[in-house]
Amino acid sequence: MSYAGESTSPTTSECDDIAASILSEAERMAQEESKSTSEILKLAGCNLRIGTASVIPQLRSSSSVSPFSSPKECDFLRDRISVPPFPVLVNNSLSTLLAYTPSSLYWTVTNDDNIQLPGKLGSLSSAEVEKVWTSSLILSKLDGLDRIASQNSSVLNDGSTDSSNMVVKSSSAVSVAMEKAHAHANRIKTNKLRKKHLKPTCTSMSSHFSISTAESRMSSLARSQSIIAQSPSAVVSGVMPLWVQRKIAAETGSNLMETSCNDQDSGAYFGQYELHSSETIITHNLNRGNWTWKTEWSPDGNYLAMATENHGLAIVDARSSASVWKVIHDNRNGKVMNDTTQSIRAIAWGGTFIALGGTGDAVSIVQPCISSVDGTIQHSFEIVHVITETGFVGALCWLKSSNILAIGNRDDQCLIADVRRGLDGVITSTILHTIERSDWVSALQFSHGGTKLAIGDRSGLLSVYFFVFFRHGEAPALSPLKDFPLGDSILDIQWSPDGKFIYSGGEDYSITIIDTVKYTVQRKIGRDRWVTFLAPSHGGTHLAAGGGSRQVSLLDVNMSWGEATSLRVNSGMPLHATWHPTDEYLAICGQFNDVVVYETSKRRLSKGKCFRSTSSLLAVQFSPDGNLLAVGNEQGLVTIFDISTSDFVTLYETVVGVGCEMSIEWSPNGDYIAIACGRTFVLLDTFHRGKEGIHPLSNTRFLVRKILHSGASFTTVAFSPSSQFLALSSDQMRVLDLENGCSCARVLHQCNALSCAWSEDSSIFATVCGMSTLSIYDVTSSSPENWKQLLAISFKSAINSLCWGPSVTKGLYYLAFGGENETMAVLEIRSHEKIWETVIQVPCHSKINVLRWHSSGMLCIGNEDGTVSVIELSYLKSGKTVCEMSYNWQRQGIISTTKLTRNFGRNSITSLCWLPHSSQTDKIHLAVAGSDGIFELVDFSDQSDNTVSS
Repeated sequence: MSYAGESTSPTTSECDDIAASILSEAERMAQEESKSTSEILKLAGCNLRIGTASVIPQLRSSSSVSPFSSPKECDFLRDRISVPPFPVLVNNSLSTLLAYTPSSLYWTVTNDDNIQLPGKLGSLSSAEVEKVWTSSLILSKLDGLDRIASQNSSVLNDGSTDSSNMVVKSSSAVSVAMEKAHAHANRIKTNKLRKKHLKPTCTSMSSHFSISTAESRMSSLARSQSIIAQSPSAVVSGVMPLWVQRKIAAETGSNLMETSCNDQDSGAYFGQYELHSSETIITHNLNRGNWTWKTEWSPDGNYLAMATENHGLAIVDARSSASVWKVIHDNRNGKVMNDTTQSIRAIAWGGTFIALGGTGDAVSIVQPCISSVDGTIQHSFEIVHVITETGFVGALCWLKSSNILAIGNRDDQCLIADVRRGLDGVITSTILHTIERSDWVSALQFSHGGTKLAIGDRSGLLSVYFFVFFRHGEAPALSPLKDFPLGDSILDIQWSPDGKFIYSGGEDYSITIIDTVKYTVQRKIGRDRWVTFLAPSHGGTHLAAGGGSRQVSLLDVNMSWGEATSLRVNSGMPLHATWHPTDEYLAICGQFNDVVVYETSKRRLSKGKCFRSTSSLLAVQFSPDGNLLAVGNEQGLVTIFDISTSDFVTLYETVVGVGCEMSIEWSPNGDYIAIACGRTFVLLDTFHRGKEGIHPLSNTRFLVRKILHSGASFTTVAFSPSSQFLALSSDQMRVLDLENGCSCARVLHQCNALSCAWSEDSSIFATVCGMSTLSIYDVTSSSPENWKQLLAISFKSAINSLCWGPSVTKGLYYLAFGGENETMAVLEIRSHEKIWETVIQVPCHSKINVLRWHSSGMLCIGNEDGTVSVIELSYLKSGKTVCEMSYNWQRQGIISTTKLTRNFGRNSITSLCWLPHSSQTDKIHLAVAGSDGIFELVDFSDQSDNTVSS
């Protein structure tokens, strides 16, 4: 750690011990797992991050040459390696530190051109791509050691400190005693990490390398192209952090690119924190309960249509003003107008109508009606016409800016239909032309200019026609241009946005790219599975492709369609993918229950509002006015920041405990901060100014008002909305009266509570007795002695968190809770009748750590696996009981979930907090903190007027 004007580091003996342990482990791995020279050197190079020159002498004097592939290489290393004296390290980039060793023995990361993916899919440098396939998996286990070491890498060559990246300006008011406490905390943490990394790790290392081998099964040709290509692609929308690559690393369990050497937002450590670029992945998970065959965006990108096996057609409101997307239409198409049943397999959303086709013998024409009445958007999606005798329809496409529809069926035909609204308002259709094929028509697509039509069938024949439409009611002029026999069934055809290429995929295990200037096959990209879908981005820079496996590949057009990276879909095979018209989203659906939509812009992630701690974050809390932020980490350090400006400025720091769970709460009136950590409870006064003539004025304004020590650990604290009472739980639930010298006003029960909360109107208090009994009290009386228990509900699993929803009607409350059973439940409580019922249960697939309910109706759930789920429950603010409401409203609240994922599987969400409404901004921000040490603000406000950040 470092403080104002001071930089501390591990002692020489500690450095020697750590260095020796790593070298010993490197030698062991070389013997047991035959690691390459470059991998062993990278392990040894980690010692340079600690800033000790004792590593290389040990290496030179070593009699064993097993870490190296040959004695010559060992001698060469001894002669050539020179280590600068400590501390002259430029930064905490591993690549810079490794540059001190001979470059001939391994590659060195360079600042080469970036591979720009559309939106936030990117900026992967070629060196980073290479890094994926080599030795970084070895270093993942040294994450904790690297973090400690990086604190000592903030000194420049000239001995000065770089203040340009400084985030936290340590307060000069921190006393010498506090510095000693910090140093003590750091020593304990260092010792814990040393013990951790001295343990045998053969199993974990084996798993890392088996994963690396599995990943290497991806196309070697595509990977080599992505490594050697140097020319950057054009950027379509805002560039996000390397979320796709980090997602892959998180899924495989490796610690890939924990600190990217090309990350321009990454800075040196000062104190406990550094500015950090976002690693958060934002997705919209639309639960359908069954397969979804295809999705289609509306032309303006505001709505997403979904064809699901068991629900028929569903429409989702995906406008930027919708923080959490809502299902606005969900209707199964049973008997259509001609009494034909229909399971939708194809959707085409044109400028006027939506065409639906599939099983049966018809194409349904839906007219979307979207209007605004008194500021409320009203929607209607009714079937207004049916095109009959079409056969089984597998492909549909509208001619741009017209009502001409191409229909591909299993009767070996491509039908050209004209859909019109007459003067009387009646919708009619006419089949203008029929193109006979030798087999099923499985794919078809108009060119973006509308002058050409590409048709593919099951025989593997791809045909391109000139297409000229003269006037209404007349057959178009079609002229065959070129036929391409591709050898096997064609499953999808797409035109590049500039019309220069036709992409085709199918059962021939390849992606065929056709040059539309010379009309020749430019290249074929071999795949190990069928190619069931292709999706070129509208910016033309990338092509999404998939089929037969859970991987969706992203091919870079400007790198000769080399595979830049891939997305893994859980629990099923993807069947279709489509880009948003502005490339801000990528929707993927298939043989799984959810439609997953990845956000590719970073507009919801505020720039400069993400920082990393040197250890896990345990608790975060805003002041009531939103100008201050309290953060507590695993080292027991509680830091209070002023966030009213663009920077995080440190106002106050204190150490409460080390390595314990922590709870921080700010009183609603802003006067107090309650901190519970381990067996220590601290109450801070937030407005102390000192006493004239006795003490000097305190610039920090914070003063310790009360300290309590307990024989049992404190687990939770909660202020009453009036700020008079404080609930504090250790081995018993006590209620402290803050207006009476923090005296104990009542002991509610003798069991430890994991969570407790007051309702917004101060009339109801909920607490968990023991681990699985939920007790609800009537606390309307001003005297705690008169508080009465209304309900006691027992559950089989432990409850870790609970929170109250916004209060609308007195006597009607909603309480959300969750824990070990991996399910979030909402109870409707009618206090006057003293009854309750469960109204919602949402499976979370992981232990629930924390719940927070926003006054607008959004409920966020923080899970053990590193995900935050946000669901829309604003309908509960109606003031009516759930039994009086329509089930459709309830379904909207649980069918669409916005998920934030960061370091999935290697991170646990420890704290969530909504930015208070009374702050200087009207925006809705969610603060997220986790065991990965990252704090971040995510914007859930109306984004319709915001421009996409670059």
